[in-house]
Amino acid sequence: MGFLTHQVRRGVTLAAAAALSVAPFAVSDAHAAESASASDPTQFELPQRWNSDYEPGTECSTPGENGTYLTAKKRWFKQTDASSVANNTANAVPVSTKVKQSRTQTLQVSAKVAGQGDLAKIMTQTFGFTYVNEVHWSLKQVVGPYTLPAGKEGRLAWGFIILDADAQNVHCAPNLSWQATGRPYHVSAPESRYAELQIDNPEYEDLSY
Repeated sequence: MGFLTHQVRRGVTLAAAAALSVAPFAVSDAHAAESASASDPTQFELPQRWNSDYEPGTECSTPGENGTYLTAKKRWFKQTDASSVANNTANAVPVSTKVKQSRTQTLQVSAKVAGQGDLAKIMTQTFGFTYVNEVHWSLKQVVGPYTLPAGKEGRLAWGFIILDADAQNVHCAPNLSWQATGRPYHVSAPESRYAELQIDNPEYEDLSY
């Protein structure tokens, strides 16, 4: 799945972005630097639940059946790497890079719980997006090309789209209602690889008097 977007974020124009579930981009080589921006992530619209399955207190039909109720909390871009780009020409140019270090993002769970291996499938059924146990950026995989306007600088950034969710295991009680079992816990599941071109928007000081 992929999309184009234009927005301004903290002095940066996000000129182009793509969520990559399978296919890589076409490209050329460039320097890849580790980024610390995972602590200041780009956030995306939360997915909506497709149903109210397993919600504690609601009706169930098979006593003894188990399930997990999920609540989406944050969907965000975990940036792992970036490469600086600049265009000193009078025309827009394509920019791209190659991955210099392979990366893997795995599903993370805050507690050891029964049915942990099924959480990615449950999240997919709950929210409609495809969630998996792990996603990779491979060595020499390409990022780009994106169009960098004339006279602009910025960076190609890549990493993963992550969904953070609260989870509560439940079971179908004899009174045919879903009842919580155990303590709630937290799940972070990778949705896809993701890359974007961030274009700098420098702020100029007004020196007029």
